Amino acid sequence: MRRLLSVFVIPLVLSVLPLRGAEVPAPQTPGREAVLYEPHPHFRWKREADVQIDEVHRIQIALDQTFSELVCDESLEVVSRFVPLHALAPAHYWWRVRRGSGDWSEGSSFEVRAPERVFMIRAGSDAQTVAKVFLEAAAQAPSRVEFEPGDYHLNPEEGKCLVNLSNVHDLTVDGQGARLVLGGTFLSLSDCKRVTLRRLSVAASRPGHTLVRVLGQEPGAGTLLVAPEPGYDADVAHYFSIEGSGGSFLGCMDPSYRGKYIPGAGVSARSARATPAPEGNGAFEIGPVKSETLALIPIGSLAVVTSYHWQWIQMNRTEECTFEAVTVSDLPGAFCGGSNNSARSYLHCRVKPRTDRDYFGGHAATGSGRVGEWIEGCEFECLPDDGPALQSFRQPVRGTEGVDGLLVAGTAVRAGDRVALVNGKNGLGVPALAGEVRGGKIRLDRPWADLLSGLKYRSGDGWGSVFVYRDAPSNEDFVYRRNRISGGRAHGVKFNGERAWIADNYFENLNGNAVHAGYSSEVSGHGARDVVVSGNTIVRCGWTPISLHSTSGLGGNIVVRGNHILETRDAAVSVKGCDAVSVINNSFGSTIPPKQGAWILVDSSRLLRLEANECASEVPLSRVLRSGRLPD
Repeated sequence: MRRLLSVFVIPLVLSVLPLRGAEVPAPQTPGREAVLYEPHPHFRWKREADVQIDEVHRIQIALDQTFSELVCDESLEVVSRFVPLHALAPAHYWWRVRRGSGDWSEGSSFEVRAPERVFMIRAGSDAQTVAKVFLEAAAQAPSRVEFEPGDYHLNPEEGKCLVNLSNVHDLTVDGQGARLVLGGTFLSLSDCKRVTLRRLSVAASRPGHTLVRVLGQEPGAGTLLVAPEPGYDADVAHYFSIEGSGGSFLGCMDPSYRGKYIPGAGVSARSARATPAPEGNGAFEIGPVKSETLALIPIGSLAVVTSYHWQWIQMNRTEECTFEAVTVSDLPGAFCGGSNNSARSYLHCRVKPRTDRDYFGGHAATGSGRVGEWIEGCEFECLPDDGPALQSFRQPVRGTEGVDGLLVAGTAVRAGDRVALVNGKNGLGVPALAGEVRGGKIRLDRPWADLLSGLKYRSGDGWGSVFVYRDAPSNEDFVYRRNRISGGRAHGVKFNGERAWIADNYFENLNGNAVHAGYSSEVSGHGARDVVVSGNTIVRCGWTPISLHSTSGLGGNIVVRGNHILETRDAAVSVKGCDAVSVINNSFGSTIPPKQGAWILVDSSRLLRLEANECASEVPLSRVLRSGRLPD
């Protein structure tokens, strides 16, 4: 029996009535009469001061000034930007945007051009030839590099990148279906803008994993006996090491659900070693392994052993770089590495296993930038780690100067940025505004002693636990929609920052939660604000498939609407340390009731609105774990 539950509020109702002001959105980029060489331009407009989280913007792109020949007509929630999923052909265009049913903005014209300079890479070219063509094209940008269809086996020198580009603008790389087989990093971009990579597939010359069968256990000795499966790399010790930047691990696969790991049935190379078994026969002993972990690992089960060593492409301080129809398989590193990159986009991309019988597709990507990523129409299969993860840019505190100065490691913060100071030991956070920023010194709008007292920081604790996060702009206007993630050891999407739209995706068979809005840790960040999670289908994912979490208490203003969540573990939605959260019009169902005894868990939060959620009547809708922060 099911029920439709109306309004339940803890402890106050959040008013989401929008302020219908007269302000009209103002187009910013592309500017009037701009000339673009990227097939997927990035559109942005000035965000209205009074815009509310439930308001919708509509953008139109047309071939004429009267907008009668539309090529794109989209409605967007929360964000103030748009990236077209389908490439715009070279032509003259007009674009405009409006808020709700308000007036349209003034139309703005721009032109998309195909680069006149084209550089061809012939089939069978070696690494040196490919690198030479890239450097020539970059020096003459706007330009396009084209691969002839075929396989390219490119192995850079160990520890080096094949092509390094800096300060390059308007470069398009069209693979035309080419396949790159790599033994290391192919391309590094620094301080570049508007680089597009499209119609490529990328694989590793040595796969990023091997598959083993569990042969036995020795609980007394704390060891696990495994042997590589036929057709997979026999050097298990190569994969089970901590030499790579991300470490390595062994994880047992759940035979019932493709790509799903058995919870807790894993061993990290940071706590154990793999050595050839004394009896030989190609087997390996892994240990020490805790007895409680061994109890979760079935004899005869298959396990994936992974390594994390390099990414095929590295980006640092890049803007508006786009991947279109790029497929990666079996790489021992992220889809794209690097940091402090704004407005990257992934369109119709795939991370997939090399065969249909395999359990390892590869890693997704971690981002940190002023403008978040736009990820649409992508497929991620059998991920050994988190899916796309947006991290707040973090800088360690090294000391103080004067009454209002902090000494930090790094220069990602600029004058006028909103920052957050976070105590890594207790998760407490306080906001501040950055004034003058120079040479690793940040002047704040308040005395640092007042801020540190809000963190319950003690002078004897040392600076190792205090961090400055670039709070805003940080990952602003992140969009993750119409994607599919199936199979994974960790979480689906992790977002830290301000303004995100996570909509109309399909998540299945993930060990971790499908959506973490405000995943909190010293590395990932401290919270998320102005987030809409809507229209997603989530099946067998994590302990609470949608998690809204801010240990610092700085997160909130989040809407969870119209999601369909099936086969939960602990609960369907958890809210911790976040204010002003609406959970409305969702449906929850599971053959096994949630372990926590309710579909929605609330901890240390206030201004929560629950309305019209459908669920089984025998399980309560919500449970308050701790009332926590009540209204003043």
